[in-house]
Amino acid sequence: MADVKSYSSRPVLTVNLTALAENYKYLAAKASPAKVGASVKADAYGLGAAVVGRALYGAGCRIFFVAHAGEGKILRTAIGSKASIYVLSGNTPQDTAIFFGSKLKPVINSLTQARDWVKACQPVKHAPRTALHFDTGINRLGIPKEEAEIFATDKTLLTDLDVDLVMSHLACSGEPNHPLNAIQLARFKKIAGRMPMVPLSLANTGAIYLGPEYHFKLVRTGIGLYGGKITDNPQDEQVKPVVELHAPVLQIKTVKAGETLGYNASFTAKNDMKIAIVSAGYADGLPVNLSGSDKRIVTSARLGKSRVDVIGRVSMDYTILDITDYDGFVELGAKAVFFGEDLENQAAHAHMINYEVMTHLGARCRKIYVNE
Repeated sequence: MADVKSYSSRPVLTVNLTALAENYKYLAAKASPAKVGASVKADAYGLGAAVVGRALYGAGCRIFFVAHAGEGKILRTAIGSKASIYVLSGNTPQDTAIFFGSKLKPVINSLTQARDWVKACQPVKHAPRTALHFDTGINRLGIPKEEAEIFATDKTLLTDLDVDLVMSHLACSGEPNHPLNAIQLARFKKIAGRMPMVPLSLANTGAIYLGPEYHFKLVRTGIGLYGGKITDNPQDEQVKPVVELHAPVLQIKTVKAGETLGYNASFTAKNDMKIAIVSAGYADGLPVNLSGSDKRIVTSARLGKSRVDVIGRVSMDYTILDITDYDGFVELGAKAVFFGEDLENQAAHAHMINYEVMTHLGARCRKIYVNE
């Protein structure tokens, strides 16, 4: 338990860097002999790209993916000059100087981006190499079918782009039996057969579990690195939890039968109760949909070695826990723990995906990085 004289009201987000590195090595073993790249976009899914990037680099990762050039600049400063950093959104006019200054590789998603990049590189002696991203069915970013023919036939363009990776992205990799997986695989093979002889990449975390046919030379891991499950068979994904939200107990109260708790009076005590108010709410990434009401207790938190229910509405800064039947003494500053091994269940109860929950965490929390 916490020292009553020294605890803080600020919630803490713990990021287990040992588990992160072990997840990387586990996924690398699953994908072998393919290389494994790491997606550290969105500030490493909200966990801190600089620290997470260095930990992954230490685990052996040398290929990284970010969404925007600004993210790539931060990562480059953190991990040094030897790793490849691809920017998934591709090059944009205002970011050209960042690409050159931080040696970032644009992922080309259209003919317009390709031609703009070639033009920007004309006065540059040693421009970064590029990746070509073809849309094979997700209909998000990516070179569309009608432009793919131009890339296949314009040899001058391909030479000027200096391509070192050809990639696509699966829409349904977490659903092994979805027919779109096979369709996208066939389309990717057809496109890749007309491209330069460079490494190919189709698989994200989910596609690692689809088998070697999807792996090619490089897989791009994301949610699995951070302990999240992605497939319809989560029991087969042996990744370890990386992130926990620790909310200190600020007050302990007794509530009489018939009294209501929290906003909207959504929970009414049927009996006399003992409650703990903990310092974390939706401003810290704890979803409102985890609120408990008279009709439904949605989720619980871990307090010590026990589980205690969340009751009443989760508010901006505080959450109420039922400790009526808690076996033991709860002192001020004791930490209630959310997520961790409960990430999947709590995300599902909040009607969110684990990616969404994770990227919402930590805006206000103090981050503590753990090396076991």
